[in-house]
Amino acid sequence: MSDESGNVSKAGAEGSVLDISSTVLAARYLMKDEQGRIAETTEQMYRRVALAVAKAELKYGATDSDVQSIADEFFRIMVNGLFLPNTPTLMNAGRKDGMLSACFVIPIEDSIEAIFEAVKLTALIQKAGGGTGFTFDKLRPAGDIVRSSGGKTSGPMSFWRVFSQTTDAIQQGAFRRGANIAMMSIDHPDILKFITAKRNYSELTNFNISVKVDSAFFEKLRKDPDAPHVVTNPRTRKDYVIPRSVNIDSYTIDDLLPSGNAEVECYTIRDVWEMVIENAHATGEPGLCFIDRVNEDNPTPNLGRIEATNPCGEQPLLPYEACNLGSINVTRFVTKDATDLDWESLAKTIELAVRFLDDVIGVSYWPVPEIREITLGNRKIGLGIMGFADTLILLGIRYDSEEAVTLAEKLACFIQEHAHNTSQKLAADRGKFPNWAGSTWDIKYHRPMRNAACTTIAPTGTISLIAGCNGGIEPVFSIVSRRNILDGKEFVLMAQVVEGLGVKEGWMSEEVRRLLVNGTSPKDILEIPRKIANALVTAHEISPQWHVRIQAAFQKHVDNAVSKTVNLTEDATIEDVDKVFHLAHELGCKGITVYRDRARPHQVINAAYKTSHTGSAEIVPRPRTNKTKGETTKFRMGCGTLFVTINEDDDGLCEVFANLGKAGGCPSQSEATARALSVALRSGIDPAILVEQLKGIRCLSTLARRKDNKNIDVLSCPDAIARAIEDVMHNASNPIPPVQADTCPDCGLSLHKEAGCFVCVCGYTKCG
Repeated sequence: MSDESGNVSKAGAEGSVLDISSTVLAARYLMKDEQGRIAETTEQMYRRVALAVAKAELKYGATDSDVQSIADEFFRIMVNGLFLPNTPTLMNAGRKDGMLSACFVIPIEDSIEAIFEAVKLTALIQKAGGGTGFTFDKLRPAGDIVRSSGGKTSGPMSFWRVFSQTTDAIQQGAFRRGANIAMMSIDHPDILKFITAKRNYSELTNFNISVKVDSAFFEKLRKDPDAPHVVTNPRTRKDYVIPRSVNIDSYTIDDLLPSGNAEVECYTIRDVWEMVIENAHATGEPGLCFIDRVNEDNPTPNLGRIEATNPCGEQPLLPYEACNLGSINVTRFVTKDATDLDWESLAKTIELAVRFLDDVIGVSYWPVPEIREITLGNRKIGLGIMGFADTLILLGIRYDSEEAVTLAEKLACFIQEHAHNTSQKLAADRGKFPNWAGSTWDIKYHRPMRNAACTTIAPTGTISLIAGCNGGIEPVFSIVSRRNILDGKEFVLMAQVVEGLGVKEGWMSEEVRRLLVNGTSPKDILEIPRKIANALVTAHEISPQWHVRIQAAFQKHVDNAVSKTVNLTEDATIEDVDKVFHLAHELGCKGITVYRDRARPHQVINAAYKTSHTGSAEIVPRPRTNKTKGETTKFRMGCGTLFVTINEDDDGLCEVFANLGKAGGCPSQSEATARALSVALRSGIDPAILVEQLKGIRCLSTLARRKDNKNIDVLSCPDAIARAIEDVMHNASNPIPPVQADTCPDCGLSLHKEAGCFVCVCGYTKCG
């Protein structure tokens, strides 16, 4: 339980856990002066946030003394780790023009003006620390006519890249890394391009992607899977089918055939579904959004349909709508005898948290009038939890058990009930949300409410580190994480719940720590109490169905949606992904995301805990086969003619040869480059990443000759080699290529997937 005295409670264990928390706070949250020096303590940060948010109470008749009293209460629940708001609130509260919401959906209408207005708004939101969600459904498909110019549009994919490049451009100046989600209906003509967009990992790296499907699609998949998949041009509303002969990367609307055409073999409903699950199996994307299930819970259907969510999928929103989130650390409510939760104390914290989040709306800055209007009109908030997996462990409950599912549903129902009751009380004091008339609260429930929606389950990335608990409702990913640093020393980080509980109860000795670090199962360490050892299951030890069942149990009693990733073992099959997606739909989830371990080849092992699926983390190039096939390209250079040969084997591109056709130049350098590239290709590195590194390198000799020789159209030998690789990639038959492993750029640990984003224990997150 929390320390009610107002002192800062220690989150988790001594040592590494607190160091991580302090590091995250210093790097990402505490205010800094013009020289970049930290200008406030952790306690001062919470005081700053509490007072800034509590000032909203002045609008409802509170005195300065009243504001200070409620600010003290807000401070207490934050400083004791009972509740924390989303990152933009912690960062920006009390700052001039502080934007405090984390979640935004920006509409993209089908015109150049509207598209680039959305790009501008995206930059403003992400500069202030918000995340953005988009649907590209309204954009006409590639090759469709542009009446104003008589030309043809390049389609949603090209404009999507503009949004991605915008996020890249503002990364350095923003408070935190920009995050996006792109969504598209499975009925859009460009859907095949969308599904396969993340095969090239070097592109769209700041986007998650999700395909929107409805129950009608699943019904067709069940009843008539071999029927042609019908797509609809959003501009003309005409229906088409997609011939199998199209090039997935470059087809246009002109390549499609009117619906009903039976003369050409076309993509079937089953084909498109298999493309979704095969790509999800190979790369972790796309996820699915069950869009009709989302709209079942749309509280304001009179204002329009919900067509997109925030980046991690937990917050469905109307166009221009924003929402601020906050999460309760459930571990702080486990009773001293570890047999139950202190439900009475939890109820009081829920009431304060809902009031806090409603006050956030009153003091937040909104970048454009459209966002301000719809957000103040609906006043949506998203109260969720973090530390659910830790709570189960403290109670001695396995994540993959009926008892866990029962607790999940009970907890979600309790939080939703008390959040709704609090919102109703606030409505009596402050007034209903302005768009209440005509909403489901009016028409269906006849209940005055301050907020159109109250509860959400968010991933809680960095705020869970501060609170000293596991993120959201995810299971513990690993008991021990390792990092090898440059001087050869090893840094080991124990799961916060294990370290904290072991220290508190006295069984975490150096010997127990050594055994855990060396991969011994907790069940084989007699010093660990059996109740705890049996409950210590990690993400890959939990079968997929339990991941989905826990998510579905929470979703039954969550107003908005639930952010969760189903972490699969390396040997999970495409059929396993298919089962997960179907089960999520059957159980009423609003979306689903999977990530298969080592889906990115040579992923560095994050968990020290050994399972039957653990393999070597060493990157070794595959052997060269006796026969390869390839093509040779000739380039005129400043010092002669360069012949570049790119070969491939059954697994993809495998080697590069570069040969200068006459003496001179730097043949040894070109040979060295080619050899290094060959090793990289056979080690599974994405060729696009290699192209990105080489393209644009300049050679003075070649540049000088370009002035007089129009046949020279490259900048150097490395630039020519990049061009040759790129040409071969574009001419390929579109297999799903291997993609590069991800390691944290901040600390070097490997990243794992949670709630649609790659996360690190140090606090780094990257959506996409």
